[in-house]
Amino acid sequence: MTMIMAIKRSAQIDLTLTTKFHCCTRAVRKAFILDDHSKDDPDKIDRRQWIEDRILFLTTVFAIDVCAYAVMSNHYHVILDVYKSNSDEWTPLEVITRWHKIYKGTELSRSYVKGKNLSEIESDLVLEFAENCRKKLHDISWFMRNINEPLARIANKEDDCKGRFWESRFKSQALLDEQALLTCMAYVDLNPIRANMSKTIQKSECTSIKKRYEKAKQANNINHVNQQPKELSKLTGNYSTTKKNDISIKVSAYIELVEWTGKQLRDNKASINKNTPSLLTELNIDPDEFLYSAQNYGKQFHRMVGSIKSIYNAMKHCDINKTAGMKKAKSLFG
Repeated sequence: MTMIMAIKRSAQIDLTLTTKFHCCTRAVRKAFILDDHSKDDPDKIDRRQWIEDRILFLTTVFAIDVCAYAVMSNHYHVILDVYKSNSDEWTPLEVITRWHKIYKGTELSRSYVKGKNLSEIESDLVLEFAENCRKKLHDISWFMRNINEPLARIANKEDDCKGRFWESRFKSQALLDEQALLTCMAYVDLNPIRANMSKTIQKSECTSIKKRYEKAKQANNINHVNQQPKELSKLTGNYSTTKKNDISIKVSAYIELVEWTGKQLRDNKASINKNTPSLLTELNIDPDEFLYSAQNYGKQFHRMVGSIKSIYNAMKHCDINKTAGMKKAKSLFG
């Protein structure tokens, strides 16, 4: 039997290739241990809600934006966008202050934040500590670790057991272009509808699309950048002046697309030839193939997702000869 060797994380997450990655973690044995048990026992936490809150909280700590997420009963998805240049601009004080939100730090780092006088040697040690923290604050592995490890400890304590809570280390997937990002975002946001946990995006608990929809509903101008959830990547709809970590898709167009796709999945429609969202045409995505991918995305792609051109360039960059999903990329993105 052929053994498939694990790929080291540094080879999977290459920020010179892309800054956007789809990550997924599953509970051990795919058991539904993320379901809310707090209704039966008030001493227990709502684990799905805890993960959603934790994801959004970590955006205030890391130089990493969240494009989309969905927390299910036995796994969760999150699409992350690393903003390394942002962390490079932080002062040592800001770096350490952010780090202290999730870890105690050292006695010296705590003294530094409090403004106490330090010797030259102590100051050098603090600056060295800050630079180590800076690297971790734009590291996806550290972001995911700060979700998975705390919840595992809490859940094991609640369940009075030991051992693994998560099936394995998280899986990551490079999203090479905006077509890939849009397809993956829709797939992630539609998880509850695909699993028959909800019938509409408005009732899709613990998802980014519900949070985007609720914020848009409150706004007078649905596409205004400042009237979007502050914890999520901005959907600007501006292709010419979009900042590095903004997404050049209109909020209204994205919500329309996810709502439309969700309706087709609910109605079990396998093919759509009219009334398709304009966003698919703008990004040259085949509507029928997009709908199929919204249902079967997880089985179609592996290490990287994008147009054929993007995948070929990535393969050359990574010095590999082939990767799963090229055939699907050709039919989906033209």
